Amino acid sequence: MVGQDDRCDRTWWLLGIALTLLGTAILAWGRDASTPRGMIYEIQAPAAPAPSFILGTIHSEDPRVLDLPAPVRSAFERSPGFVLEVVPDAQAIIKSMITMNYTDGRTLKEALPPDLYRRTAEALQELGMTPEAFKDFKPWAVVTLLSLPPAEKGEFMDLALYRAAVDAGKEIKGLETMEEQLGVFDGLSESDQIALLEDALDSRAEMPALFEELIQAYLAQDLVTLMELSERHLQRGDPRLAALFRETAVDSRNRRMAERLEPLLEQGGWFVAIGALHLPGEEGVLHLLEKQGFAVTPHR
Repeated sequence: MVGQDDRCDRTWWLLGIALTLLGTAILAWGRDASTPRGMIYEIQAPAAPAPSFILGTIHSEDPRVLDLPAPVRSAFERSPGFVLEVVPDAQAIIKSMITMNYTDGRTLKEALPPDLYRRTAEALQELGMTPEAFKDFKPWAVVTLLSLPPAEKGEFMDLALYRAAVDAGKEIKGLETMEEQLGVFDGLSESDQIALLEDALDSRAEMPALFEELIQAYLAQDLVTLMELSERHLQRGDPRLAALFRETAVDSRNRRMAERLEPLLEQGGWFVAIGALHLPGEEGVLHLLEKQGFAVTPHR
């Protein structure tokens, strides 16, 4: 029998998949000489007594990812505060579980055309889910399930860092609320959600290979290749949805996170963990922080 903690971990893992892969699918930055290399950066405010650090993460439970390099471990251990996108506390988990499901009496079967529901049900049953388990899911929630192979433990990178921060007694802050993150998907029209679901089904067989490529690029600390993989995946999708997601899932969130990071980085002593593809580009968090007056340098 699956326990409550297991269900919570899986739900949080699914949201991580959504915010990484759906965001990944709509990024289209070109190769640029100014694109940074590396996954961890030192951020220094002019008056801060100590630097802060920003780590670009990937939502994965792969042991190769969870085995943090020594510079990352050292920066994490020496930072008294920890910042992540959303604090995965009980209230946030409950909110996510509610939002992923219809609460107006409708069901997934009623929301989808018959043939699409059949394809969806077959794919979810291959993942070991019964119709009762997914009957109330919204289409965007199903997309998160189909975006990657099933998790074994749900101990993805962000959650592992969060638990380590709790164990170490660090002060913990989130840059966004669960409502803000879920709004990226829940605010989509149902027709757009269905279009994303169709694309997820069509590309499902390719996702394991794509994610392995993303992991390899991440381990090489190669943001350029991460962006190029994202652009390649973008070519499959609807340009209108791509533009919509770029603004709602990436650019607007980058601006929000950079703004909310400013007072923390002015204090110094924070270790920040956000998705790696939020870091680079003219609209990326690193460039936005430089525009705010912070010194940003790769941490070695």
